[in-house]
Amino acid sequence: MKMAIGVTLVVAALTLGTSGAAFGAIIDFTGGIATLDDSSTVTTTDTGLWHNVDYYVENGIMVDFIGDVGIIGNYYGSFGDPIQNSVIHGHWAGSEGGTLTAIRFSKIDGSAMDLNYVDITSNTTVGGFAATGSELSFITTSGGYSLQLPSSDWGINVLSDGTTPGDGVQRMWLDSNFDNITSFTFTSQNAYCFGMDNFYIDEDAPRVPVPGSFLLTGIGLAGLARFRKRREPIA
Repeated sequence: MKMAIGVTLVVAALTLGTSGAAFGAIIDFTGGIATLDDSSTVTTTDTGLWHNVDYYVENGIMVDFIGDVGIIGNYYGSFGDPIQNSVIHGHWAGSEGGTLTAIRFSKIDGSAMDLNYVDITSNTTVGGFAATGSELSFITTSGGYSLQLPSSDWGINVLSDGTTPGDGVQRMWLDSNFDNITSFTFTSQNAYCFGMDNFYIDEDAPRVPVPGSFLLTGIGLAGLARFRKRREPIA
């Protein structure tokens, strides 16, 4: 019986862990081709960093920086964040000298797509520090639907001063307003530091198991086992 319970728990864990099966692309800014402002190209990695990206292509998705060049690579790690992870980052026009006006995502072939999930790694009016809560940053679809983005402290794990813990990421599960669109565009009125990662496009959004779900499953199965044992005839 113990073996049966163990097998069942493993199956349950695998089912929960794979519920977001891959059907499309996860754009994580690693392994794509960045075209720089001098027209040269590089293949992005989790440890490299490029401050002068004109546009970027990964898995058939074009990321276009409008009004200025953008940043792709291990941006936070270069300031001491122990997490080595490639992200996209930009400094918006009108904020501490930034000139970026938009970041637009679209498929190279122009076809429609579903945006299901994205991580906001920074959305703060003060470069390198905590968000103020007054950030006015938005994502707008090709259909005209616009959504204000949550404020987010600078960085994934630590702020650029190395002393204050960052807030990690603001995780965004997006609804049907982001289905069957041909592009989506990020803009901001006042955020100086703005970063993003992990775009799930035509890909099931990640699902995080509810804490304790495996334990509850185990308790339920164990209870069932005890019930069956009580019903067994006494030899």
